[in-house]
Amino acid sequence: GQMVLLAGPGVLISTFCLATLVKLTLPYDWDWKTSLLLGGLLSATDPVAVVALLKELGASKKISTVIEGESLMNDGTAIVVFQLFLKMVLGHSFGWGSIIIFLVRVALGAVGIGMAFGIVSVLWLRFILNDPVIEITLTIAVSYFAYYTAQEWAEASGVLTVMTLGMFYAALARTAFKGDSQRSLHHFWEMVAYIANTLIFILSGVAIAEGILDSDRIAYQGSS
Repeated sequence: GQMVLLAGPGVLISTFCLATLVKLTLPYDWDWKTSLLLGGLLSATDPVAVVALLKELGASKKISTVIEGESLMNDGTAIVVFQLFLKMVLGHSFGWGSIIIFLVRVALGAVGIGMAFGIVSVLWLRFILNDPVIEITLTIAVSYFAYYTAQEWAEASGVLTVMTLGMFYAALARTAFKGDSQRSLHHFWEMVAYIANTLIFILSGVAIAEGILDSDRIAYQGSS
């Protein structure tokens, strides 16, 4: 309940507050659509540093779970909001009915596809007898196929689909992964998450540095 409250209304409130701040304070003369686009982008939160600090302080597992879960749902909601305002910035006109249809298709469609893939894969796992390699391979394949199905075929949110699939595995599929398979699966995805977070921060730093260098180069050429 807390995660849904923070990731739903919380993201929308954050988006509109940030958009208002951008519109009224930055000297770029952006329209409201562009300001809301940036607000939706900035409303996504990253819990890596906070969760690491909580672990060092010995905080309860429940607090870390709520923060990580809220951040995951927050990112999914922020992506849907970003996609909506991006289409508006690119010239698509939306009435209230069109906005509702878009949100239902992108958000609820993603949840439905994620649940469907989760149910089918769990039924499939019943035929695999405690083989960690095959089970880990299956979760990777299902994740990619679910993302591609939602993003390319159903025009839903692929990120929300994979998020729903992961939450389904965490909440309802524990009995499908037994013994060594469950431990191996947990350690594998924990390692993948760590590597992915590290690469994202590295690539973000490189992109920011490249943008700053390009801006300085353009400014230097303009002054000369």
